[in-house]
Amino acid sequence: MATGRMNQLVVMVGLCSSVVEGIEHLMAYQGNERLKEDAVNGLLTLEENLRGLKADSSVIHETRWIAEVIKSWLFVYDREFESRLHRWYCSALKELRKLMTAETERCPVCAGKGLPHYSAIFYMEGGEKDGYVMEPVRVFMKCRDCGNYYLAKEEGGPLDGKKGLRRTKTRCERLLADIGEFVPEGTMLFIGEERSQLYKEALKAGYFPKAISLEEPVHGTDMGKETYRIVLIDRISRTQDMKMILTQAAEYLADDGILWFDGPDLEKSMRNLEKKGSSMWKGEAAEVCLTDDGMETLAEKCGLSIKSYRHVGKASGRIEVIAEKLV
Repeated sequence: MATGRMNQLVVMVGLCSSVVEGIEHLMAYQGNERLKEDAVNGLLTLEENLRGLKADSSVIHETRWIAEVIKSWLFVYDREFESRLHRWYCSALKELRKLMTAETERCPVCAGKGLPHYSAIFYMEGGEKDGYVMEPVRVFMKCRDCGNYYLAKEEGGPLDGKKGLRRTKTRCERLLADIGEFVPEGTMLFIGEERSQLYKEALKAGYFPKAISLEEPVHGTDMGKETYRIVLIDRISRTQDMKMILTQAAEYLADDGILWFDGPDLEKSMRNLEKKGSSMWKGEAAEVCLTDDGMETLAEKCGLSIKSYRHVGKASGRIEVIAEKLV
């Protein structure tokens, strides 16, 4: 799952191409008011988004200039205008690519700068006799500020149909027992799907889970500002908005309550890869992976403190965290 800002940039790249194509049609069919209106609206939308993303001022100015010229029917249908249009198109795409690179390097956990973590690049298995590796199909970045990992690239093709995380009944019972050491019963806010095994086991364990989807906290649902002694987040690593979800989840946490979440332990999985040759990329990729130090940093930034945590899993590691409100 890409960040909202990255999705915005992808849409803008498509809009740039559509605008240029529309203006070329406008030059061929002079006097078409609908084509003119579409071209102007597209350019003004691009200008507004470029300003919001703090793009280079020269690109913003040129976008506005072309929109005003077309709006006023001042341009001459000749090669000079067409040449300037395509120069703008190239400069706009170059600027968007630069913004995309910056977004890839921006850690979704703390907004620090991420660097490629080369030992976490996974390769497709090729059929070449010489054994050369192919292009990387999954790349994680490591944030140099908070120390967590996040997914920067994942190709499709051979990776389609990857196996996702499935919590077994035994594992659900064990982690609910961990929670029970702090809060043995009561109503919990369950951020996840009601059909999940974890939700079903929480019911059996005597809790009263109130379920909302992972997307709801991101959109600011306040649920009447009710607080809970237990807030449990299932599969938070599927989103890069981990910091936002944890921050908002903490708002529903009672002063004496606990918040439970978990995330992949990439470093343990890498050690297993080195020892056993496990093909990690065959499994579902997480958007954010945790480290011991990075987990502490993440919690602090979200107004939480770590109460306890444990490393679990044999084939692919995970870190399970129990946190409380930061005093």
